[in-house]
Amino acid sequence: MRVFARPSALLRLRPRRGGTGRPPPVRVWPGEAALWLGENGACRPRAVRHMLAALAISGTRGRYAARAAGGSKVVIGPVSALALHDAEAEMQFVFRITPYGYGEEAF
Repeated sequence: MRVFARPSALLRLRPRRGGTGRPPPVRVWPGEAALWLGENGACRPRAVRHMLAALAISGTRGRYAARAAGGSKVVIGPVSALALHDAEAEMQFVFRITPYGYGEEAF
């Protein structure tokens, strides 16, 4: 049996959708929050729960991810990324999207 592709070629990471290989555009909280939420699916409760989980556990991989960049966090969605410059911005982001994912009722 002959193998035509090297194993390293099969394990290569593929670029995000569109195949351009360019990083997603970065939006800034709070000025472009509505734009980021709209283009990354904040109207779907399941997507919002994934966003919150990614923000809570930095470095996870999946449709939504978060990483630390200096003193801020960057939330990466399927279409674009959102820069949260400080802890206050991070809390505002969480309070803004939580009702979309869990409803308006109290915890």
